[in-house]
Amino acid sequence: MRKLGHFSHRSASGRLIVKMCDQVKPPKFGTKVFTSKGDAVGLLVDVIGSTKNPYAVLKPLATNIKLEPLEVVYVRGSP
Repeated sequence: MRKLGHFSHRSASGRLIVKMCDQVKPPKFGTKVFTSKGDAVGLLVDVIGSTKNPYAVLKPLATNIKLEPLEVVYVRGSP
């Protein structure tokens, strides 16, 4: 798995917002995102912000997804 970024917060609409790591090429929309334990937490639905400061927007796979602030999330595949 490769690091996508750090969990930032949950939006008012319930989406999970992830601060993407530097020099990470965004994966395709619909890509599953995982915790370090391999638990799927959401699907990538959008990338927002500037090109130098991007954020990934994830649609949670369940309503009870719990992520700690700054928790690292990952996508499967090579860089």
